[in-house]
Amino acid sequence: MSVYKELTDKLEKTEVMQQVLSALEREPVAVFYAICAEYDKSGEAVPDHHLRGAGYWKEVSLRALQASRLIGRETGGRYSVFSYRPTAEGMQYYKGLVQEGWQGAAR
Repeated sequence: MSVYKELTDKLEKTEVMQQVLSALEREPVAVFYAICAEYDKSGEAVPDHHLRGAGYWKEVSLRALQASRLIGRETGGRYSVFSYRPTAEGMQYYKGLVQEGWQGAAR
């Protein structure tokens, strides 16, 4: 085993890194759920200022959701830089989360 691999394995076992890895999994789902829930109510693209979170986590979440084609990005409106709209596939996942009782809060 390389020293690099040994070091990263050691770091991944820490509680801090476990929390980071867990957040990395949860946050995109929470952002996705928020976009879909608002879109489901309004039928309109969701402005970026309506989304919770800030900085790197939110940006990574939005990029991952776009890359997976679960949401699309549009130019923003009066108070936003961008707006986001779920794709048909994204709405299928959202409806599945709703059926499972997922509430959108970070778990």
